[in-house]
Amino acid sequence: MTPEIVASDALDAATRAGLWRLWASAFDDFEDTDGAHAFGGLHALLREGTEVLAHASVVPRRVLIGREAWAVGYVEAVAVAPARQHQRLGTAVMAALQDLLPDRYPAAMLATGEHGFYERLGWERWRGPSHVVRGGVRVRTPEDDDALMVLRLPGSRGLDLGAPVACEDRPGDAW
Repeated sequence: MTPEIVASDALDAATRAGLWRLWASAFDDFEDTDGAHAFGGLHALLREGTEVLAHASVVPRRVLIGREAWAVGYVEAVAVAPARQHQRLGTAVMAALQDLLPDRYPAAMLATGEHGFYERLGWERWRGPSHVVRGGVRVRTPEDDDALMVLRLPGSRGLDLGAPVACEDRPGDAW
């Protein structure tokens, strides 16, 4: 199976509904805001007929690393249908996205509790403290420190994984 790449604005209603069904089956605590965060960029999808079996998306985000603003590709809503897990479908959608990233972003980021999966794909754990920016003020988010990962791309020369990192706050999970 080869993943298809689709821009958010090109997803039809049936595919959007299929994504929500996938997320509901794959995650215990997936909120409406989590799904909303997955839109606004590109999606890698694996389908069987009309059923979405696996998904990953990348959206543009601005993060502050140290004092420097970076435009990163932020990976969201990576999911595989429970009955199809451990068949490398998640790897396939992530590999398809990762092939697109170097031409679009200097680095990619994500938040996860599944570090081993992403480490096998070349991702590294962020070592610096995490923050969100609320009303122009950086607010420490120690609960996110262990979740953040980065994928170094050709444009990320000089990226310091031990530097403080901050994202703009958003509804639901900021990271």
